[in-house]
Amino acid sequence: MRAANLAVVMALAVGCGQQASPKPPPNAVEKDVCTSPDDCTLVEACCGCSAGGKRVAIRKDAVAEYDGTRSKRCGDTVCAAVMSTHSSCNAEATCENGHCKVMAHMGSLPQ
Repeated sequence: MRAANLAVVMALAVGCGQQASPKPPPNAVEKDVCTSPDDCTLVEACCGCSAGGKRVAIRKDAVAEYDGTRSKRCGDTVCAAVMSTHSSCNAEATCENGHCKVMAHMGSLPQ
């Protein structure tokens, strides 16, 4: 009986020393919720416009976290050494149906 009590105490002591797992960072979908176009901005995707890539729309208050996780998200990505012709490279951010979206610059149609 004493050995069983000791095992319970040890298990509790070990469990109490552990910290809760950190909350995983929000995914891109959670970073695009908005109420107005002023909530949104464009950021470079893994490969930005100067590297054959594109830009994506997210909330302005999520930019620092987005940039901070770039190496984890994009570590295995190889970008081209070429200027992109993707329509997001000549666009602006807007809020549409509660989500940040890429809109062709000045309301023109995307290419």
